[in-house]
Amino acid sequence: MAGQGSAGVRRRSRAPSRGAAVLIIGLAIVIGVAGFVLFLSLVAPPRPDPPAVPGRLVAGDLVLELQGAGWITHDDIGGPVPASVANGFQMPASMMPGMPDPGIHRLYLEAVLSNTGAAEAGFAPRDFSVRSGTGATWPLDQPATFEAASLRPGQTRSLDMLFDVPDSVSRLDLVWQHSGQLQSVQVGATPPPFHDHSGG
Repeated sequence: MAGQGSAGVRRRSRAPSRGAAVLIIGLAIVIGVAGFVLFLSLVAPPRPDPPAVPGRLVAGDLVLELQGAGWITHDDIGGPVPASVANGFQMPASMMPGMPDPGIHRLYLEAVLSNTGAAEAGFAPRDFSVRSGTGATWPLDQPATFEAASLRPGQTRSLDMLFDVPDSVSRLDLVWQHSGQLQSVQVGATPPPFHDHSGG
């Protein structure tokens, strides 16, 4: 009897140890899975930024949105040249004060600048330039079409920008240097076709 009683005691003492082992194994599996997930989150590449809005640049609290682009030439007719006019009608720069010299095209850009922050933010004409594919740059025409100013939170302002560039340039980026950042956006305007105004 004593032997049977002691055996029963031994059997009861083993049962909880099997349950404890199952619990430990389960906890180990859960911890292992959690650790693996954490590891993957640390080594996985960061999520890409949301796609940029075409024609939009952000510097600090200021947001610049390019609204339109076009070219101003010496031809006194706008739009496509009629078939009856072979070379357009060139007006000399002396008859149009402020117009660029022959061989120079004037790029016109219209943009909207907005302050999305909670404090006043300033901007200046010197912040803007255009850059060709070869890296050559041209500043905003002086006197600038707008003056240095600031925007209050939530305020928006339309900007008219003019740049004189050689007529040989075929691709340009608008460059904005502001708040320690240098950003650019491609100008979606094709230079007008070359017209020979020599009369020959």
